[in-house]
Amino acid sequence: MLRRLFRPAVVAVVALSAVVYVAPEPAHATTGKLPLSFSTGTAQQVITVVSAAYTNTTAMLRMWTKTSTGWVQRGSAIRAHIGAQGMTSSPSETKSATPIGSFTLTLAFGHYSNPGTTLPYIHTTWTDWWVSQAGPLYNTHQRCVSCAFTRGSPNEHLYYEMPYYGYAVVIDYNTRNSPTGVVQGKGSAFFLHVTDGTATAGCVAIPQADLVPLLKWLSPAKHPRILMGVVT
Repeated sequence: MLRRLFRPAVVAVVALSAVVYVAPEPAHATTGKLPLSFSTGTAQQVITVVSAAYTNTTAMLRMWTKTSTGWVQRGSAIRAHIGAQGMTSSPSETKSATPIGSFTLTLAFGHYSNPGTTLPYIHTTWTDWWVSQAGPLYNTHQRCVSCAFTRGSPNEHLYYEMPYYGYAVVIDYNTRNSPTGVVQGKGSAFFLHVTDGTATAGCVAIPQADLVPLLKWLSPAKHPRILMGVVT
C-alpha cells in the first residue's frame, strides 16, 4: 500500500512522525502466551506486530511457533515500520493506517525470484498489478496484458515498486480469503514488505535481510497468521 504516501496530507504526517517519541514496547514472555489475544485459528506459525500506541509509526515484529507447551518465539524481535497514521480498527482507502486484528498469510510475491518460501509465490513481471480501484477486481492481484482496469493510480504496478516489493507477503485483510470477503472501500493492498526506513501507507515493512528468512520460515501447511495490535 504505497500510493497514498504521495498525498500532501500524508507526507506531513510522515514528517512529523520522525520527531514523535516512540515509547518502548511493554515486556512479555518469549514462551507460552502471545502478546496479542486475537484468534489464531488453526495456525502453528504466527507473526505478531505490536505497537505501544495507536499513533506510533513503528512496532515490534516477532515470529512464533506453536508447541505442546505454548507459543515459542523464533529469533529476535524486529523493528517494523507501520502506517503513517498508526494502527486502526477501521481501515479504509482514505487512511494510511495499519489494520488491527488477526489475518491469514496465504500468498507471497516479489520482483525477485522465490527466495525459498513454500507459500504460493508470484514472481512479478511488468504485467502484474494490485487493483485498488472500486469494482469487481477490488483488492486483488491481476496479471494484465489487456487490462480491465486503470493502468495507474490507485492501482499498483507491483514489479516497479522498489525496494518495497522486492519481496512481499499479502496480509489477508479485506481479501477474498477474509471471513467476510471483500468490502469495497474498506482498504486494500496491505502487505508485509521491504522497508525504506519510513512509515508506510498501512503496510508492515521490515529490512529485506529479515524478510527473506521470514519468507523461508513460513509454510502453508502450518496455516500462518499475522496478529497486529496495540499493547500500552
